[in-house]
Amino acid sequence: MADIQLANQRNTRQPIGPVVWILMSGEMHEGGEILGVFTDRDLARGQFVAAAQRIHRSFGIDDLREDEDGSILLEGGCDWLSLEPHTVTTAVEIDA
Repeated sequence: MADIQLANQRNTRQPIGPVVWILMSGEMHEGGEILGVFTDRDLARGQFVAAAQRIHRSFGIDDLREDEDGSILLEGGCDWLSLEPHTVTTAVEIDA
């Protein structure tokens, strides 16, 4: 078990450069849709809570977890909701 934990720690990457937070929802094994793109995690709070409440009313919440990078995954019934950071590629990276 310690080897798996160490491997996970070594493979954890902190975003380098500008980051956007993408809020998505969908159904398990069916894909999803982007609900919003935010320049800051806190800006997504209202839309995340509203989407989470819809899932809670329909199915209840089966799982809610936050990863070390700040991403959040919520599951209820066959529905899911996620808020994840994504690095933005800029002209600097393309020219390098």
